[in-house]
Amino acid sequence: MGIYSNKIYSDDFFSASVMSNAIVVDLHTHNNVLVSSWLNGGCLTNMDHVVNQSLESDDYNEIDSMDYPTFQSMCMNKLGLNPDKSTGLFTSACMDNYGISTLEYEQLRVTSIVTAGADKNGTKAGDPASFYEYNNKYDLLNGTINIICLIDANLDDGALVTASITLTEAKTSLLEDLKLESQYSTNIATGTGTDGLAIISNKSSPNHLENAGKHSKLGELIAKTVYDATLDAIKLQTAMCPQYQKTILSRLTRFNIDFKQLYEKTDNISINDYATLFYPYNNDTDNIAWLSMIINLIDEYQTGLLEFNEIIRPIKRSINEYTGYNVNDKLSSLEEIIDELVCAINYDILKNR
Repeated sequence: MGIYSNKIYSDDFFSASVMSNAIVVDLHTHNNVLVSSWLNGGCLTNMDHVVNQSLESDDYNEIDSMDYPTFQSMCMNKLGLNPDKSTGLFTSACMDNYGISTLEYEQLRVTSIVTAGADKNGTKAGDPASFYEYNNKYDLLNGTINIICLIDANLDDGALVTASITLTEAKTSLLEDLKLESQYSTNIATGTGTDGLAIISNKSSPNHLENAGKHSKLGELIAKTVYDATLDAIKLQTAMCPQYQKTILSRLTRFNIDFKQLYEKTDNISINDYATLFYPYNNDTDNIAWLSMIINLIDEYQTGLLEFNEIIRPIKRSINEYTGYNVNDKLSSLEEIIDELVCAINYDILKNR
């Protein structure tokens, strides 16, 4: 049986195609690569292919029966690629939900190709771990942001490492802008626990560059293409986008508050009647902006910019002035603030029924 293939990009430096459950980048020139791969990972030269591949349910059973490089080598063979000249990334995201962005400036061109799912294992660096690896034994998690960034200029290996810093900060910047929640704390995520990257430069290019930092034009193009492609990919994979986040519920989910928990804090109203009142409130931009101000104070406390006693008074005043709800005078924990905030939201929803 043949392998389905749909070309999504092509120039003299590389071409990229969606092939079955993978995005395959074919490199046409001398190149160097920095990649977080089990197979041929690290700094490489003159690879033929860089692959981003989606794991399917049967793959997990095969992984358990062999080591990861062997499994990845087998996957390359299935795609008709030489494992010795191939490297790449794995994810559970669908390959049709990719984002791609290309930007040019004078002789410089950068293309980023991204798949992104962060709704299952989004996390902030430093959050509690979800596994402990011992002697290469650990469980894979669903949800990954994989970024392939192709730079049509000649970079040394050290510049590729700098590019990886710029790339990572661009990804994190998007997640923070979207206020995408960590699944392991009440913080905003900076990535997922399984993110991967591959950065490739064109060693045949006469344009030798040594600076991929954020002050450089190269760094700007890397950051913008990664940001835009990741935004497109995460929207396609999970529906996450600015509009998706513009609700009361989306702002509360990282504090483990959902519709059911809001309703359970009410009395003497049916769930259908409550839903009728709640959903217009949930989408009202005044309410969202007010709630966002309070959550920003909570974040300032969580990051140590303000002390607990320094956020209580303005939060109480804001809740009282906006909703008319009288907040408990003796709040002593973040959990109690969130509980009072839920009560205030319900008071505001139900006070005029």
